[in-house]
Amino acid sequence: MTLDREITEIHDLTGRVAQHYIEKYGDRALPLLEEAAKVFEVKDNIHGRNRLLRLRDEILIAQMQDVSG
Repeated sequence: MTLDREITEIHDLTGRVAQHYIEKYGDRALPLLEEAAKVFEVKDNIHGRNRLLRLRDEILIAQMQDVSG
Protein backbone atom coordinates (compact mmCIF):
# COMPACT_ATOMS: atom_id res chain seq x y z
CA MET A 1 0.00 0.00 0.00
CA THR A 2 1.34 3.43 -0.90
CA LEU A 3 1.69 6.25 1.60
CA ASP A 4 -0.86 8.30 -0.35
CA ARG A 5 -3.41 5.51 -0.05
CA GLU A 6 -2.74 5.09 3.67
CA ILE A 7 -3.27 8.81 4.24
CA THR A 8 -6.47 8.73 2.21
CA GLU A 9 -7.78 5.77 4.20
CA ILE A 10 -7.00 7.47 7.50
CA HIS A 11 -8.77 10.63 6.31
CA ASP A 12 -11.79 8.64 5.11
CA LEU A 13 -12.05 6.84 8.45
CA THR A 14 -11.62 10.07 10.41
CA GLY A 15 -14.35 11.67 8.34
CA ARG A 16 -16.75 8.83 9.13
CA VAL A 17 -15.94 9.00 12.83
CA ALA A 18 -16.42 12.77 12.76
CA GLN A 19 -19.82 12.29 11.11
CA HIS A 20 -20.74 9.82 13.84
CA TYR A 21 -19.89 12.39 16.51
CA ILE A 22 -21.97 15.03 14.71
CA GLU A 23 -24.96 12.69 14.49
CA LYS A 24 -24.66 11.44 18.06
CA TYR A 25 -23.77 14.66 19.91
CA GLY A 26 -24.90 17.45 17.60
CA ASP A 27 -23.77 20.87 18.81
CA ARG A 28 -22.08 19.29 21.83
CA ALA A 29 -19.58 17.35 19.68
CA LEU A 30 -16.92 20.06 19.50
CA PRO A 31 -16.92 20.94 23.21
CA LEU A 32 -16.90 17.24 24.16
CA LEU A 33 -13.91 16.50 21.95
CA GLU A 34 -12.02 19.53 23.22
CA GLU A 35 -12.70 18.64 26.85
CA ALA A 36 -11.65 15.03 26.28
CA ALA A 37 -8.48 16.27 24.55
CA LYS A 38 -7.63 18.30 27.67
CA VAL A 39 -8.00 15.19 29.82
CA PHE A 40 -5.66 13.26 27.53
CA GLU A 41 -3.16 16.12 27.68
CA VAL A 42 -3.23 16.16 31.48
CA LYS A 43 -2.58 12.41 31.43
CA ASP A 44 0.38 13.08 29.11
CA ASN A 45 -1.23 11.15 26.26
CA ILE A 46 -0.40 13.51 23.42
CA HIS A 47 -1.27 10.92 20.74
CA GLY A 48 -4.79 10.57 22.13
CA ARG A 49 -5.10 14.34 22.48
CA ASN A 50 -4.05 14.85 18.88
CA ARG A 51 -6.51 12.22 17.59
CA LEU A 52 -9.39 13.97 19.35
CA LEU A 53 -8.32 17.37 18.06
CA ARG A 54 -8.09 15.88 14.55
CA LEU A 55 -11.70 14.73 14.89
CA ARG A 56 -12.64 18.22 16.05
CA ASP A 57 -10.92 19.66 12.98
CA GLU A 58 -12.78 17.24 10.70
CA ILE A 59 -16.08 18.41 12.20
CA LEU A 60 -15.09 22.04 11.64
CA ILE A 61 -14.17 21.25 8.03
CA ALA A 62 -17.50 19.47 7.48
CA GLN A 63 -19.35 22.47 8.90
CA MET A 64 -17.47 24.84 6.61
CA GLN A 65 -18.32 22.64 3.60
CA ASP A 66 -22.01 22.61 4.60
CA VAL A 67 -22.07 26.41 4.72
CA SER A 68 -20.22 26.91 1.43
CA GLY A 69 -21.82 23.99 -0.41
